[in-house]
Amino acid sequence: MAAMNRSYVIILANGLNGLGAVRSAAHAGLKTYTLLTAQSDLSAYSRFSQYRFLLPLNPTVNDIRPILDQLNNNEGGPGVLLACSDFAAELLGKLKQEGYSNQHLIVPTTETTEVLNDKKLECHYMEQGGITLPKTYYELGEDVPESFPLIIKPRTFREYKVLGAKNVIVHSVAELNEFKQRFRAHLDQFIAQEVIQGGDDNLWVCNVTFDHNQELSACFVFKRLGTMPSHYGVTSLAISQNNQALREECAKIGKALNYTGPAMIEFKKDQYSDTYYYIETNPRLGMCNWFDTRCGINNILACTQAAYGNRVEFAPQRNNFVYWNFFGDLIARLEDRENLLAIVFRYIALLRRRRIGALLYWKDPQPALRYAKASITDIAQRVGRKLRERFG
Repeated sequence: MAAMNRSYVIILANGLNGLGAVRSAAHAGLKTYTLLTAQSDLSAYSRFSQYRFLLPLNPTVNDIRPILDQLNNNEGGPGVLLACSDFAAELLGKLKQEGYSNQHLIVPTTETTEVLNDKKLECHYMEQGGITLPKTYYELGEDVPESFPLIIKPRTFREYKVLGAKNVIVHSVAELNEFKQRFRAHLDQFIAQEVIQGGDDNLWVCNVTFDHNQELSACFVFKRLGTMPSHYGVTSLAISQNNQALREECAKIGKALNYTGPAMIEFKKDQYSDTYYYIETNPRLGMCNWFDTRCGINNILACTQAAYGNRVEFAPQRNNFVYWNFFGDLIARLEDRENLLAIVFRYIALLRRRRIGALLYWKDPQPALRYAKASITDIAQRVGRKLRERFG
């Protein structure tokens, strides 16, 4: 894809999301500035992340505004701001609310971002909009669940620290009561939903971009095959597969939310009814955005073109490509006590498909080497602890 005149992007990077965005921007020929909150962030090791700014650990709009003003001055015009985390999405929403105009902001309104970053508000909003959700319980202290298992979710990313995890699964009234007792002072910070039946391959993700008219300008669809942690985490193994029903559902969600910008929309297909249930919308670039790009749908380019008021037409996505975070997927399966021989056979079967590494990219090897070193150290420490528990 040829570079666009004077176009540049400013990526508020975070982990795999940020690394993928930096690589995708380079793939599109876009000049890229990266804003980081840690020197050890994966994108800091990318050869494509040539212009970097280090921010405080919890930056405010006052921390980023001078950098954005400076870049506007240096480049002779605005670039495009892209968020790779929920926190960064909130920052960009606040800039938009302030009327900031020295950089292009292709982001939803502050109100929409606040709704989507609060699971209770989000689920209420979607139910009112006619979107199919799992049975949801909003008042954990009072609601009586009709069935189990339940997945308990923090309302916002800030409550992850309260819970100590992204979510918790409870399988009975006794486990739910134990949870209520443990977190009795924080029950208003969680919601619960029924767990839709089906394995990891019933989980679907759509990485999308909506333009300023809330039209779906890019959509990449994939089916998960593995998550970390297993069954209820982020993508560790996936396959690209188009799904027209989900494309139509995403278009409907964008209109209902009056949404502009990138989003990651998740669904789960019930294995018995073939119904697709809405899980969540993340108001930012999806973690697997590099997978999108390698399969022909570059959401970073789509965001940039939409911000500059241009249209971009993508060919149909390439299907049956496999996304693989080897170490993350392996650790998740071992922690889930999956049979080692079954894991080996699963991985051998993947070798016949075209594979796209979550980190491994021959033109940009250092992030993968850093991640591999950290993962091998982590595995060795886990094995050491297990051996000490067994023989110590």
